[in-house]
Amino acid sequence: MKLTIQYLTDNEISQLHEAALKILQEVGMRFPSPKALALFERAGAEIRDTDIVCLKEDLIQNALATTLKRNDLRLFARDPEKDVTFERHDPGLACMTMATSVIDPWSGEKRPASMADLDRLVYLSEHLEHVRVSGGPVTPQDVDHRVCDWYTWAGCLKHTTKHVTGGVLGEQGVLDAMDMAAAAVGSREEFLQRPFISGWVLTLPPLGMDVESLEAMMAMNQHHIPIMLSSGPILGNTAPVTIPGMVAQAHAEILACITLSQLVSPGAPLVYTSFARGMNMQTANISMAGPEFAVLKVAMSQMGRFLDLPIRMPSMLRDAKVLDAQAGFETGMVGTLTSLKADLMDAMQLDTDMVVDYADMVFCNDCMAFIRHALRDIRIDADTLALEAVAQAGPGGNLLASPHTFTRFKTELWHSDLFDHDNWEKWEKKGAMSIRDKALKKTLALLEKEPRMVVTNQQAAAIDEIVERTLRQKNAS
Repeated sequence: MKLTIQYLTDNEISQLHEAALKILQEVGMRFPSPKALALFERAGAEIRDTDIVCLKEDLIQNALATTLKRNDLRLFARDPEKDVTFERHDPGLACMTMATSVIDPWSGEKRPASMADLDRLVYLSEHLEHVRVSGGPVTPQDVDHRVCDWYTWAGCLKHTTKHVTGGVLGEQGVLDAMDMAAAAVGSREEFLQRPFISGWVLTLPPLGMDVESLEAMMAMNQHHIPIMLSSGPILGNTAPVTIPGMVAQAHAEILACITLSQLVSPGAPLVYTSFARGMNMQTANISMAGPEFAVLKVAMSQMGRFLDLPIRMPSMLRDAKVLDAQAGFETGMVGTLTSLKADLMDAMQLDTDMVVDYADMVFCNDCMAFIRHALRDIRIDADTLALEAVAQAGPGGNLLASPHTFTRFKTELWHSDLFDHDNWEKWEKKGAMSIRDKALKKTLALLEKEPRMVVTNQQAAAIDEIVERTLRQKNAS
């Protein structure tokens, strides 16, 4: 017995999938890449208006047949003990990437993110138990903007042993990220045996892709580097304002990219993702935590489950600017609802994924612990029914001293060092600290030491040289 959720019935999921197939056959999707168009044309797709690809259902179904399913896909980590698998539903956090600002843990001021922040935040996520997938929570603003993705990859690979995901700019970005990962383990051959990185691939709604994303996707497909395949339409802007219309379009975009990935290389690994979101029509601001966002995360997760694919969804990015009551409510509502269906939750950013508060990373980690405990399987058997313990206590008795209680309370009852469960008087004696105060204290304790690299100095130098090489090429061009 386990808690679950669904917004869509099985029949509604089938209807939306059929609608997506109809979109791809009758409207098509733009793929502005000669290489991609050649692959589609050889497979029998219809090409309209130079670069619009129309796909028949059998071509899509053939691609889905070779796509790795949940039981077959593993996100490798530098440390094999930290590999991520999807055989059973056990949700965890993934570092959302590319925020541009941080809330300084010492001054409390919001400021542009630096390379030092990136190193510290990756080091921090390495020590947070419920962060399954690492990445660059921030994009450093104190480096050359033309190669900031390269600096981000370098900082991540030097400071974590977990699976790393991030943005990649075109084919060269993929090849350089692979070179850096290979430098971290010794050789390209060793890296390709267990490729422990993945890259974001974002569609360009409505029904399009940009050239650099296409080049990056096909390069990762070719080398069987997992892709985080995401559609990101906006209700009433780059997709219909109705949730069914948006889900059908977003699902269609993902299906088209899946088809291309399998034409490049059958079995190329991918994770189903969607940044489908809403917009405030009064201000034109995007919302990453409204009620429609929560519904979309569950609905899109259901569509991914329909295809039997691993699911990653943004769910703890929050519109709130600081770690306050709004942030807590958005974390609890969107995070919990999404966790009921998705496997990985993008998290630990504020201000619509533009700001990282160091303390918020610790806060989200504890929230994920709470959610995972609530979503545990409930097993009913002689041990959990505890009829013998009830009989021993008898009417009016007490089970506090029962051996059954003593041997099981640590796993049955959740305890947090962050959330406060004491009464008012004890809370006051401990300093009357807010949850952010406590999270910040825990964060600063973790940051007392300088971020320690997980690679040797020689490996770090090799990684840095790849960044410098790319910067030299940019300067020369």
